[in-house]
Amino acid sequence: MIDYVIRAAAGFVILLILLFLGPYTNIEWLQPTSPYRFLIVPIALIGSWVCLYLFRKLKQKKSASA
Repeated sequence: MIDYVIRAAAGFVILLILLFLGPYTNIEWLQPTSPYRFLIVPIALIGSWVCLYLFRKLKQKKSASA
């Protein structure tokens, strides 16, 4: 269950960061008028999987050293 919470929270945070940074940066596909703005969702999903992977590796490293 904790894996799903970590994935959801990480994806939500990444999504919000990208949506709020979009108008303030010159990255073309993050701009509100860009037709490619939908790419934010797959990036947030990939980012959430990466966060979960890193969390699992950190958890394994802690349990191995204890």
